[in-house]
Amino acid sequence: MKNWISDHPYFWTSLIFLGIMLVGWQMLYWRAETFMFLLLLYFIVTLGIRLDDISRKIGGGVANPQAGSGERENLISQLNEIKMSIRALNATINKLVEKNDKHNGG
Repeated sequence: MKNWISDHPYFWTSLIFLGIMLVGWQMLYWRAETFMFLLLLYFIVTLGIRLDDISRKIGGGVANPQAGSGERENLISQLNEIKMSIRALNATINKLVEKNDKHNGG
């Protein structure tokens, strides 16, 4: 059950805000301005949930600060791939600069 709740945070957020809106409409007689403010709060909370989701995907989650050996090896291999890509990009840029210098007569 806990996994389902954490896998569907937008559903729960929407359900909570819908409940607040219904209570405000039926019992508190809210007007359009209050609903617009609540809608703004809904978008802010939804954006926060989305940013939290993105940060967990990028950072690997807060629950596991100690990376396992497999995760370290994966990270090292990714860094090595980035390093090789940067070297290839640097070589390509150097070739383009040389061609540009020859073309301009420099």
